[in-house]
Amino acid sequence: MKTYDFDSLKFATEGLSGGACTVIQDDVGLPSFMVPINQRTNAQLFEGGSQKTHSAFMVDDVEYKRFFISKFLNCVINGRAYSWPLMDPKAVINYDESMAACNAKGNGWHLMSIPERAVIDHLIYKSGFVPRGNTQYGHSHTHTYEAGEQTADESDGSGGRRTTRTAAGSGPATWFHDGTRNGIADWVGNVWKWASGMRIVNGEIQIFVGNLAARQVSAAPESTYWKAILPTGALVNPGTAGTLKYTKDFKIATATGEAGSTYTANFGNITAASGVTIPEILYELHLAPKAGVTHQGAFWINNEGERLPLVGASYSNASNSGPSALSLDNPRSYVHANIGFFSAFMELESVI
Repeated sequence: MKTYDFDSLKFATEGLSGGACTVIQDDVGLPSFMVPINQRTNAQLFEGGSQKTHSAFMVDDVEYKRFFISKFLNCVINGRAYSWPLMDPKAVINYDESMAACNAKGNGWHLMSIPERAVIDHLIYKSGFVPRGNTQYGHSHTHTYEAGEQTADESDGSGGRRTTRTAAGSGPATWFHDGTRNGIADWVGNVWKWASGMRIVNGEIQIFVGNLAARQVSAAPESTYWKAILPTGALVNPGTAGTLKYTKDFKIATATGEAGSTYTANFGNITAASGVTIPEILYELHLAPKAGVTHQGAFWINNEGERLPLVGASYSNASNSGPSALSLDNPRSYVHANIGFFSAFMELESVI
């Protein structure tokens, strides 16, 4: 990378965006373009939410005023993740590799967490603007005149080639999370994004407490940081009797039910099993649909073994794409040309 003046770059970025975007250096001095997300309560984010500070802003019971999310899908340079414009998004990367590329950047850097993703999705639905993206081989599936710059392609099955990934941020403003170029690019489509701090094991929903992913704690299969959830919202050790699970028939239940892999065309089709009350934490983390919200995006599940979350859909998912798109279908080792990630950053020393 060419030599640059960090202070000038930061000043120009913040000035031109009105503070909506900034630049943060990692511990080797290279920049990433990042979008600050300021603290919200659940009541500010979704109907029926309490006045508690959203989990994304809580680490080790300490309240933080903001986190930063990558403005662009990440590339990887020398084993480190960077949010740079017009790059081919890093793909064919598994969960652990994505996490390692983010953690390598230094203290506070981490793979975008499920709580962070949830805040942004809640804000999208609150705003009334739902972003589009590269959801049909380089184009929006609903607005086919919207296109990004091709960075990868594949056979179209008939002797020709078709676009797959597009350069990060190369699409129109409608491909940014808030409908402006000051927002987060490719929130929907282009590539699926790995997310940290959540998984299912044999259907059991497991999470980290708050935004503990920002501490780079172990997310290994045997990590003791994983917690299951009771219908009361209490967090308990995995395997505790009566914890909440996703079932193959798209219920949130306390019994596992039939095992296997399946999908429903809309995340909003998930419902509570008879006699089960969905606790606030699942709405907070956008792991259960809120009544009155028109969710966009499908839900995939495989409740056999450990499955890690992918969010936002990719270049081939068409009408199954959207902010609510959530795949819990794949193991941590899974790789594909349509899977990438966002890094995030939290100023762990800067507290309220």
